[in-house]
Amino acid sequence: MNPIKVKQIKSFYILFIGMHFFWGCGTSKEELQFKLHSGSETGITFSNELSYTDDFNVYKYRNFYNGGGIAVGDVNNDGLVDLYFTANQKPNELYLNKGEFKFQRVTNDAQVAGSKAWSTGVTMVDINADGWLDIYVCNSGDVAGDNKQNELFINNQDGTFTEKASAYGLDDEGFSTHAVFFDYDKDGDLDVYLLNNSYQAIGSFDLRRNERPKRDRLGGDKLMRNQDGKFIDVSEQAGIYGSVIGFGLGVSVGDLNNDDWEDIFVSNDFFERDYLYINQQNGSFKEVLTEQIKSISGASMGADMADIDNDGDNDIFVTEMLPINYQRLKSVTTFEDWNRYQYNVKNGYHHQFTRNMLHRNNDNGTFSEVGRFAGVEATDWSWGALFFDINNDGLKDLFVSNGIYKDLTDQDYLQYISNEEVVNALMKENKVNFEKLIDIIPSEKVPNQVFINKGNTQFEAAKNLGLNTPSFSNGSVYTDLDNDGDLDLVVNNVNMEAFVYENQQKGSHNHLQIRLEGSGKNTFALGTKIKVVTSKDTLYFEQQPARGFQSSVDPLIHIGLAEATQVDLIIKWPLGKQTILKNILANQRFTINEQRVVKVKKETLTKNPSLFVPVEKTPLIYTHREANFVDFHRERLMYHMCSNEGPEVAQGDINGDGREDIIIPGPKNQPSTVYLNLKEGMLPLLQKDINKIARAEHTESLLFDADQDGDLDLYLASGSIEMSPYSDYLYDRLFFNDGKGNFSMSPQKLPASEAPISTGCVRAADIDNDGDLDLFVGERIVTGHYGQAGSGYILMNNGSGNFENETIKRASFLKSFGMFTDAHFYDWDQDGDVDLMVTGEFMGIEIFENNNGKFFPQKNHKLSSYKGWWNTLHLFDADNDGDIDILAGNHGLNSRFKATPTQPIKLYLNDFDRNGSVEGILTFTNNEQRDMPYALRHTLIDQLKSLKKKFPNYQTFKNADFNKIFTPHEQEGMEVLIVNTLETTLFLNQGNFNFLAKPLPFEAQLSPIYAIAHGDFDSDGDADIVMGGNLYRVKPEVGIYDASHGIYLENIDGELKTTNNAQDFFVRGEVRDIKIVDNSIYVFRSNESVVILKPQK
Repeated sequence: MNPIKVKQIKSFYILFIGMHFFWGCGTSKEELQFKLHSGSETGITFSNELSYTDDFNVYKYRNFYNGGGIAVGDVNNDGLVDLYFTANQKPNELYLNKGEFKFQRVTNDAQVAGSKAWSTGVTMVDINADGWLDIYVCNSGDVAGDNKQNELFINNQDGTFTEKASAYGLDDEGFSTHAVFFDYDKDGDLDVYLLNNSYQAIGSFDLRRNERPKRDRLGGDKLMRNQDGKFIDVSEQAGIYGSVIGFGLGVSVGDLNNDDWEDIFVSNDFFERDYLYINQQNGSFKEVLTEQIKSISGASMGADMADIDNDGDNDIFVTEMLPINYQRLKSVTTFEDWNRYQYNVKNGYHHQFTRNMLHRNNDNGTFSEVGRFAGVEATDWSWGALFFDINNDGLKDLFVSNGIYKDLTDQDYLQYISNEEVVNALMKENKVNFEKLIDIIPSEKVPNQVFINKGNTQFEAAKNLGLNTPSFSNGSVYTDLDNDGDLDLVVNNVNMEAFVYENQQKGSHNHLQIRLEGSGKNTFALGTKIKVVTSKDTLYFEQQPARGFQSSVDPLIHIGLAEATQVDLIIKWPLGKQTILKNILANQRFTINEQRVVKVKKETLTKNPSLFVPVEKTPLIYTHREANFVDFHRERLMYHMCSNEGPEVAQGDINGDGREDIIIPGPKNQPSTVYLNLKEGMLPLLQKDINKIARAEHTESLLFDADQDGDLDLYLASGSIEMSPYSDYLYDRLFFNDGKGNFSMSPQKLPASEAPISTGCVRAADIDNDGDLDLFVGERIVTGHYGQAGSGYILMNNGSGNFENETIKRASFLKSFGMFTDAHFYDWDQDGDVDLMVTGEFMGIEIFENNNGKFFPQKNHKLSSYKGWWNTLHLFDADNDGDIDILAGNHGLNSRFKATPTQPIKLYLNDFDRNGSVEGILTFTNNEQRDMPYALRHTLIDQLKSLKKKFPNYQTFKNADFNKIFTPHEQEGMEVLIVNTLETTLFLNQGNFNFLAKPLPFEAQLSPIYAIAHGDFDSDGDADIVMGGNLYRVKPEVGIYDASHGIYLENIDGELKTTNNAQDFFVRGEVRDIKIVDNSIYVFRSNESVVILKPQK
């Protein structure tokens, strides 16, 4: 086979590593909520059968196995919903619902089989406003002799349909995937967004050329306006992309910014990024994805849009191809490396990662990607996504259809066909024998996935519902097939009979079903918004049937009510009318007609005054710019870079004018900067001595009076792994203040002249109570040896600012102690001297008691057992009881990495291949208590060449745990580090070195936390919290951490909670420090400017 073709497959069929396992049934049929009915029971025998030939196959048409869709609706107006299935190589099928899960195939009589090849998406819509549902079918596939025109079957109201796509202008000839009908311009009729997939071969593109704005007249997405019953292409003037790089597989329509105008989200496969179009209310859209969403799926498939957390905002879920089963992860997964990822970002394809994405709407023009926190990031090769209330508990659950027939991402297959002898064997008369090539592609059925919404943006994989039949599933719909008040499920499969699941839910949960009758030409009132108010909650729904993958659901609105027995309804009709209905009883289906309901005055929304207001005219102009150093080139098995953890800023009055000044440590090749706080603003003060060491990476700064002359001197800590471990630029430096803010460098090389280190933290206190300030310095990382424990240093002051390293005398245990990130001095036992608290990566929170100037570890201390990836410690009185509590910033829970005390993360350190270099193998503990490596086979082999012989293929490696990979001999001398918590946590001081861990709101867990500050921002007498974080310089297989847009936690009776003011503290980017100066909040970010916010007390 052509090696270029193999390379294309490897490059573009990409997957993501996860660490969950697919679930099995495990229960008897009587216990299952869903019953799978066979075709012999229902009469639905439809199967999307596919066969390939040498002339037409997956190598010649990349979407060969994408499958078909389903549309559901009552096409004969008999009160029972009917089903229409699309097929790729056989006729489409229409089944009439006869009741009691019995269906009759009426395709031929209805004349809706379709005459075009390769049908894909299907939508039921009343296109001519006669009150009867019509059927619009998208066609695709490069089949010889077929022009791919889409088909529109107009309902004749007598059980037959007439094809009239050309008469309506809807006979598009592109590679159409799906169509969504909606009234985007609010003129009272239905327009359509037509999703097309590029006809051009993937390998033919030059990614350096920006082809997105160039229109593809043959294909390309189209927005078509309904003009007196004829659809006109208005894409260009409406601002819709329609280029040759559009690989649309999913389109979702709904109001994303609560302006009552419908917006559009498009998910694109392969290298092109997704699109987010905001309706401008003037007939045009603005594409804003890169402004509002930071991370997106790399090969986006289907999508759905719904309010998953009942906050009134539509959220977005996008499917990708990350397997949930560990063995499949190890056998079908590969990733882009850092360089390729950066290349794509540079060329305008945004931050794409191989996993599902759940974009949580922040109601401020931004979204936070929370799929990893929600537990829905991995579902395998996934197509359709549907949010609907499976159990009528008032929360929308998630169904994902999975499976690919002939899995081209199987790594052993790709390795096999890359062999020159195999390639030659597959050639016949200088042509590829495609049938032989395709025959050997593995096909593994996988279960569809269901996630039950547990509230607080968290989902739980459902294990006992009966929906986990292994399959090759594509389009899917939910609907109440038997009118019993719960939602059933229908799934279109490749080379398998369609699934028809009956929901047999038992229990006390109530429901409500609403049929909307719109006015004019929008008879089903598409675009209507419904607010359902119960005694406990408020639920939100929008009328848009086109959902999931190539499918459309019943226009009936189904509402789960949990225990609520009556509700109030607020209905916003598409053209502005609003209807309020009070005390509607549960467990009924009723119709609301827009014409017959009395118009009610629109509700007025009130917004609380902003608690934090950005300072328009910033008094501090500074942008922190990290050097373009890639840690992964030095440490192949690392996942997070350590070279961009600054700046940690110092504040204090350095010139004696009574105003707090600021010192910002500079990254490599950017001088650290001293800013004087003057009436005119923060103005830089030239520092010749500081500028001499601009080549160093300064990560932290500390102001303290080193020489007891009454002014603040400066300690600049050097860090990162960018330097040689022997470089003089890794020494920390001390600068003496002349009292006016001018600093001169001391000749001391700190913390120890015998060896430079990468410093992670520095703190000052009078350790020995002699009246001067001493230092603790913690080593962040041993350059070139990630995971190896660094040392802590106790530096004693001789009274004039000269420091001696007395670690051995005062705290000898600090040698090779850990990977320090933060430390604090505080008199925890109130005995008159300062104790030392430290933390770091793969460390607990350690307290060392000061006894006559010497430190002693607290043995078996509970805080020490919280092993985390801690970034920062913030000390303050959280509960107003007069003592100091600890707020500890950790990695967070919105991550591929998960850790608990019973299932910890482990880092195994050893020179496994005995070549003189230590390797760090990161593992997680699975349900069987086996330690499984995160790294893929080829990643480990790149580092440890000997493993290639031990694991010659992916099949042998896919279930190998750490003990199978490394022999007892290879493990000799090994060191093991563990992590058992990743949660940012508040520890309340109980006295006598005892602390009580308190959980924080989930918003505090959505990204790594690096910066914390407190203040009484709401003027109620207690300490509130602002926090920031995020981390972008990570391996693409892990995905950046970007979900934090600033966090405000209000202190309410000692509990830190999110409130309506939480959104006011809005900060993008990688936050590294927060300082409060002159009652303003200064937020310092890596690679970005300083943000300043003013609390409005």
